[in-house]
Amino acid sequence: MKFVNFMMAAAMALAGAALAAGSTEQTLVDLEAAWSKAFTEKDTAFISNVLADDWNGQDESGMRIGKADLIDAVNTGKMTITTMTIHDVHARVIGNIGVVQGMDDETSSMNGKDTSGTYSWTDVFENHGGHWQAIASQVTKVEK
Repeated sequence: MKFVNFMMAAAMALAGAALAAGSTEQTLVDLEAAWSKAFTEKDTAFISNVLADDWNGQDESGMRIGKADLIDAVNTGKMTITTMTIHDVHARVIGNIGVVQGMDDETSSMNGKDTSGTYSWTDVFENHGGHWQAIASQVTKVEK
């Protein structure tokens, strides 16, 4: 009987861990949605909060951008995203690291040049005491 109780307790613990991981994954998916909204609303305070100080982004050409430059691009209008709809978003959490992959359809411009289209992206997050921050991002425009 003790063995059966032990096995039931172990199964319940595993189910609880899976549920907790699922809710953490959903937290990251929700964070992505809020981050997208922050771009369209030019909410640089939110963007600054979601990005770690040492965050780096990279596009399909290999060009990198740091946190300060991204915030500056949004503040000055060098980068403008007027609409952004994210889809096909999937998150995976391993310990205090989360990887989120997805796509978005956006109306955007960079340095006055139209950059609108569909993008595929990956964001890597790290949990700092219950606060998730992006530490790296990569984005590629999907050619149709």
